[in-house]
Amino acid sequence: MSLRSPPGLRVLLLLLGGAAAPALAERGPHEDGAAPEVQRAAETPKPRAAAWALDPPVLYLAPRETGAFLEERRALMARLGAVPPGGTDHARALTDLAEFHLAHGMAAEGLSLLAALGDETMPPVHRLRAAAFELALGLIDPRDRPLTERAMALLGPEHEGWADQPLFLAMHHVRMGRLKGAGPLLQAAVDRLARFPGPVQERVLPGFLESAIATGQWRLARDLAAAFAAFPELKGSPAYHFLLGQAAEAGDDPLAAFDSYTRAMQGRDRWAHRARRALVDLGLAHAALSPAEAVELLRVEKELWRGDASAAQVLHDLASLQMVEGDSLGAIETYGMILATRPGTAQAAEARQKSRALISRLYAAGAAGELSLSAFMQAHQRIARLYRFDLTFAEAAESFADTFMKVGGTTVAAQEYGTIRDYLAVAEDLGLGTLDDDRLPGLAVKQAGALLAGGQFGPLAELLEQGIDTGTPELVERWNLISARYYSETGQTAQVLEGAPADSSPQRLAIKARALFDRADWAGAAAAYEALWALEGERLAFADAINFLLAAFRSGDMARTAALAEEFPRLTDLPGWAEIAAGLTEAAPELLPLRADTARARIDRAGARLDGLPDVAGTN
Repeated sequence: MSLRSPPGLRVLLLLLGGAAAPALAERGPHEDGAAPEVQRAAETPKPRAAAWALDPPVLYLAPRETGAFLEERRALMARLGAVPPGGTDHARALTDLAEFHLAHGMAAEGLSLLAALGDETMPPVHRLRAAAFELALGLIDPRDRPLTERAMALLGPEHEGWADQPLFLAMHHVRMGRLKGAGPLLQAAVDRLARFPGPVQERVLPGFLESAIATGQWRLARDLAAAFAAFPELKGSPAYHFLLGQAAEAGDDPLAAFDSYTRAMQGRDRWAHRARRALVDLGLAHAALSPAEAVELLRVEKELWRGDASAAQVLHDLASLQMVEGDSLGAIETYGMILATRPGTAQAAEARQKSRALISRLYAAGAAGELSLSAFMQAHQRIARLYRFDLTFAEAAESFADTFMKVGGTTVAAQEYGTIRDYLAVAEDLGLGTLDDDRLPGLAVKQAGALLAGGQFGPLAELLEQGIDTGTPELVERWNLISARYYSETGQTAQVLEGAPADSSPQRLAIKARALFDRADWAGAAAAYEALWALEGERLAFADAINFLLAAFRSGDMARTAALAEEFPRLTDLPGWAEIAAGLTEAAPELLPLRADTARARIDRAGARLDGLPDVAGTN
């Protein structure tokens, strides 16, 4: 393996191949080539931020003597049980037991013990010792939980004189992903780490080696890499090979990096995951992978590694590559997975912003007819399952329903309007957002309209029974109109007439007039049509005009009938209309008095002509 760019991996490997320093052995000044100022920082106590501040005791001033695990634990538990709770003896017994768990790398168990230890009655020394072990245990806890307040306080400037602080500060930087931030502290931290038990060193070494590589401290990286040999779990581990790959990349040797990452990726831990990610990045950077191939690799990786920030980053990278490949629908789905798995994070906020822009463009294309209806429906079904509780997605879903409503897809539209209503109501109940007052009533009106247009009278009846809660006159009028049309279509004329106020809209007046006409209430129908005509004028539908004429005629209002016969030719070019109008308006005989049989004959002739009109019930 050859590297072209010193100091990089070449220095690291050469030093590893030579006589490496003992693993984490204590060294004299400048022995490992660190800068003098770094050595001085480790040797010289820093000025205290507060002269009165009390530091915790230094942990592990001498190597810790350990016995058999079960025997030592049994003795510590017996001592804890022999002292009354709340006193200093109890605090000392608890912190000794926490130290035992730290020595064995058992972070969760040690932290659970310390969580029961309050600060109120403990002397300061015991309180600080407990906080120190809580800090150490928290920093090696694989659950990656936030540190407690009393543990975090020990990292502040008031404890700069505490000999263990550089170690824990460096561990904290690494834990938070600030590899370069740990760099200036790293030499002093490694020196202190040499005094700590092996399980602690084993947890800390990989992060420290990564920080040393990231900051170019190659001699220190040599010592840290050599220390891996003392731990069977680390020697030859995915962490070891991944970090060699990082060093190879830093040394501009992609072939060596590829070899190391390939060895590391066979594992199942976080380091193997990182190696697989690094292989994708390396392949793209050196054109060894096409975007399509990278997409497939990331699709596999998102199934192998889930649940943390790194998994979300895989999804972000996958979505970006899907966009490069022109798969905006796939990218929307991928962003939706981030929203589902990492809610409330900065990654989710970024995914929400990007997905909204993509969704807006996709649904605008669907509404404009740039997608076929089947493609639009398939895309909507894939997206909706991930975004239903996103309140802004409801607007896109509503445009989907509107599109299908316009082309006569009433069943699809009605189902979608109803689904949007249900999810928005639940989202509001869960506190996910606040809806405008008319949001749900407006969707209910649209759903009712779609059900009516599709003749789905059963579901419509159930919806109408629920009513709507709104004070917006437009929505109330549309709801009432749909109700009136439903009653009219289903023959419930009584309900039509009961629900038609005097100031009805033209649509509801027409429904009322038709209902009266169907009930043979000729005078009532004629009056209703009169009001409708006053509103509509020449816009009056042909079917309503004919019904108006018939209602006036059958109610015996011949004068109104004759007047209407003269008006309506402007409304229609129906053949034979002139003959009908002439029959209705012909001059009365001059013979007086008018004989009954003459009047009856005139009415019969006009009636026969009107009854001979074509069926106009469905004419608009």
